[in-house]
Amino acid sequence: MPSTESDAASYATTSETDFYELLELPSSNAPLTPSLLRKSYRKASLKWHPDKNPSPEAAETFHLLSIAYDVLSDPATRAAYDNARNARLARKRRSEAFDVNRKRMQEELESRERGAKKARVDGEDAEERFRQQLEKLRAEGAELRRKREEAMRAAAAEEEKEKEKEDEVMVDRDGNGKKEDGGSNGESRFSEIDRTLRVRWKRKGNDHINESHLRRTFSKYGAIQDCVVPPTKPEKEKKLKSALIVFTSIVAAHAAIHDTLDPALKDLVWASGKEPDISHHHYQPTPPPPASTTSTSSSPNPKDFPKPSTPAKTTARDHKFNKAPSFASFAGTPRSSSSPFNKNSVAQSPDYESITLMRMRAAEKARIEARIRKEEEEEDAAEGGGMRLDGVGL
Repeated sequence: MPSTESDAASYATTSETDFYELLELPSSNAPLTPSLLRKSYRKASLKWHPDKNPSPEAAETFHLLSIAYDVLSDPATRAAYDNARNARLARKRRSEAFDVNRKRMQEELESRERGAKKARVDGEDAEERFRQQLEKLRAEGAELRRKREEAMRAAAAEEEKEKEKEDEVMVDRDGNGKKEDGGSNGESRFSEIDRTLRVRWKRKGNDHINESHLRRTFSKYGAIQDCVVPPTKPEKEKKLKSALIVFTSIVAAHAAIHDTLDPALKDLVWASGKEPDISHHHYQPTPPPPASTTSTSSSPNPKDFPKPSTPAKTTARDHKFNKAPSFASFAGTPRSSSSPFNKNSVAQSPDYESITLMRMRAAEKARIEARIRKEEEEEDAAEGGGMRLDGVGL
């Protein structure tokens, strides 16, 4: 309890406790009589007296009741307390109002931030959806292109098989019995070295490559006459291994050397060191049989003797046969089937058939590749137009 009036005045101006609320009195604006103050003090003292209330805060509250009674019982001290209390309540109201405004501004700021974040997320989602749609369209286009290419390759392979069957039928029909007869027209002028390829691969990591593997890999180009994988001694192991592949046909060797190489193989070259010259093989005439055989085997036909006064015309085929002179001006020389420049003898040569078939395949392959490139360009142009339309739509 304050000992002097100055102490009570000090408590009145510095204390944060609401004495009216502590004594359960009306506000400072209502009249306060001494009897009402004493009655409220006695009632509160009985409630918070330490002998009556064993709670820990009872002693402190009872002490504050004594201070409140001393402050409010003196009019001057009470007036000072009321002024300090009113100022404190005004500050509290201003702080609460400021807190309300600050809270409202904070909520508005958070709302704007949420709106900006939502707009950014929506933009990112739209961009992601566009990217996913674009990737999906690209994947679908690539899949369609792959299926179309596979179908075209299958069709080309089927067409090539049909052509091979037709060629085999034509060869069997026109040149039946060539190999059995052993004649000069049935013998190929390409040596075994011309039909041999040398393949190399890295030894490390390619233990699966052996003779059977090479035969399986290269048998798709044609029949293989022989496959030689030379053994190597352990003390002389090199980084690269090699093998020789002998095809039965120059066409198969040519197809293998010009196709895409297996990734496991390092290189594939001609065993002779250079590509065989095919420019003159099937045009090189076969030496004619002896004159006696020709004269005895057939008699001249009057229709085979051209008029002496009419010179023979030189055709493009005559130029192909190394510009051989025409024998039509010699009246006594018949055009027999055994002539070295006879078209039938050239066509019956296996080299002629092989090289012709090889050139037909090369031309067909070039035509298919040109068609595929053209379709891919058209498809890329169409996809580019579709992408621009999607961008405008978004």
